[in-house]
Amino acid sequence: MFDKLFKQFAQFYESFNPSYFIIAVVAFSQGVQHLADLSINYMLKDDFGLSPAMMGLYLSYTTTPWIVKPFWGLITDSKPLFGYRRKSYIILFGIFDALGWVALSKYGTDNLYSALLLLFLIQLSTCFVNVVGEAILVEVAASASRQQTNFQHGASKNVSIFFGVRAFGTLISAFFSGALLHYFTKQEIFMMTAAFPSLLVLVSFFYVEEKVDPRNLDQNDRRNNTMQCIKDFWTFFQNPLIYKPVALIFCFMMAPSSSTIMFFFYTQVLGFEPSFLGQLKFVYALSTILGVLLYNNYLKDVPFKKIFITTTILYYFCYQSMIILVTRKNVEWGINDKFFCLGDSVMLQLVGELNLMPILVLACRMCPKNIEATMYAMLMSTINFGSTLGSQLGALFLIIMGVNQNDYSKLWLFIIVTGVFILLPLPWVGVVQEDKILQQRDQQLAQLKQKDCESDTVSTSNLRQEDDQQQLLSENEQQKS
Repeated sequence: MFDKLFKQFAQFYESFNPSYFIIAVVAFSQGVQHLADLSINYMLKDDFGLSPAMMGLYLSYTTTPWIVKPFWGLITDSKPLFGYRRKSYIILFGIFDALGWVALSKYGTDNLYSALLLLFLIQLSTCFVNVVGEAILVEVAASASRQQTNFQHGASKNVSIFFGVRAFGTLISAFFSGALLHYFTKQEIFMMTAAFPSLLVLVSFFYVEEKVDPRNLDQNDRRNNTMQCIKDFWTFFQNPLIYKPVALIFCFMMAPSSSTIMFFFYTQVLGFEPSFLGQLKFVYALSTILGVLLYNNYLKDVPFKKIFITTTILYYFCYQSMIILVTRKNVEWGINDKFFCLGDSVMLQLVGELNLMPILVLACRMCPKNIEATMYAMLMSTINFGSTLGSQLGALFLIIMGVNQNDYSKLWLFIIVTGVFILLPLPWVGVVQEDKILQQRDQQLAQLKQKDCESDTVSTSNLRQEDDQQQLLSENEQQKS
């Protein structure tokens, strides 16, 4: 496996695109900001006294910017800022992100609504930077596909780089997040987190991007015409090859979430301290990286339907294994709580990542030229919107079943009921016609290549005409002399 990884690294180095650096920095910054996750959870739980259901609802509201990602993508695709489509937006919203963490440290820990407002601002800033990073990622994949015959490999490589680096950032933050709470206050941790978007801002100044003069923009160029971008987006989205897979992804991501109630269960019933919760987050991130490596090395050529069905079923059984923990059967069997949680977390996160990677790669492959940011943002916002509704559905089921921080007696039933939602999309997996999506993408790339060749031919003929005219002028001047 390591020999194969070394060969892939060598191939990647040979074909290295400078844009990969800013993609990696954006992804790393987003991942490492999870350093404050535990501090936020403890702030909402202990300082503001929220129940699991209300905590899940409030956190889902702060993630609203991730639902409207196509709007941010449309802005960065069609409206250059200070002459740049990507660079200026990274710098601007990186500054907003850093200021949000500083303000949360100074003013957000005393009032619930101030904290939620600042968390919303942070999520908005992080989301916009994420949209720009993913737009660059899709552009690089599309550009590379013109020289490669297999766009699947290019897409999986770029997606793996972005989400792998982001998971690496999460890995580092998880390693320290729990331990830091023993030595620093929540406010100090929020201030530390502000350093990462600040670093992104500094690095972005060195990102080389072709500058655009807004006064000389050609409105016939589809990228510069907002309404044309919207029309292109809508025309593309109306294709059944596109909207049916999007609907499937949305339904899959709507499975009710159990994250907030399990956080309360870990801290109140099992008595886990912040340091061990940090170790659990470290295991999550490590499993995510392992899942990315496994997919990119061994599973990227497996058909979408096959890997999606297999991993969904495996994920369902891994999810149901939490019943053993919440009913305390593991104690009866002599299995330590921490040991069980670590093992269960590895399997759950690993299989979950293998389940998600084909969806992310499929999203990358579906994006058309000139509206990359808008389309990819729409596909990712579908995932985020589904997850947000999943959090709200989870909170609703907790309220209906009466599961809260004072009564966990029906938590096992909550896991059984919510687990059913994981399997619900499987009968409709046939709507993903992967071969036809690839054919459509290849046709578009072929048309772009043809247009490039035609433009090169026209420019060459124009140069020849100019040379002929100059030669005639020089001959006339010589005859006159």
